[in-house]
Amino acid sequence: MSSQKSFRVARYVAACAFTALAFGAAAHAGDAPGTADAPSTTVDYTDLNLAKQGDAKVLYSRLQRASDRVCVQYKEPRDLRRMKVYNACYRDALARAVDSVGHASVQAVYAADENVRIASRSMKSRAST
Repeated sequence: MSSQKSFRVARYVAACAFTALAFGAAAHAGDAPGTADAPSTTVDYTDLNLAKQGDAKVLYSRLQRASDRVCVQYKEPRDLRRMKVYNACYRDALARAVDSVGHASVQAVYAADENVRIASRSMKSRAST
C-alpha cells in the first residue's frame, strides 16, 4: 500500500474515530442516556502534513478541543464526582483519538503532554492503593 493511500485511510479512520469516542463518553457516565444520544465530532486534518512537527501539534490541539466538546456535558467544576467523570472521559477520548490517527508524530506529541502524564500517574497511584 502506498504511503499516500495509507494517509488517506488514516484520515478516514480518524474522521470516524469520534463516533467511537461517543461510546466511551457514554460508558464513563453512569447516568448518561443511551449511546444514541452520545455526542460525537469529526476532526478534519486533510490540510495538515503530519510529517511536520508543527502540523502534528496543530492536530493534537484539535484533538484536545474535540475531546473536550465530546465530554463537556460531564464538566461541572463545582461537582467533584462529575469532574472525575469528565476527566476520565476526556483522557479516554483523547487517547482513542490519538490512537485512531495512528501517526508517530501525533503519538509523540501526546506522549510529551505533561498534563496527560500527570493525570495518568495520579490514576495509577490511586489504583495501587
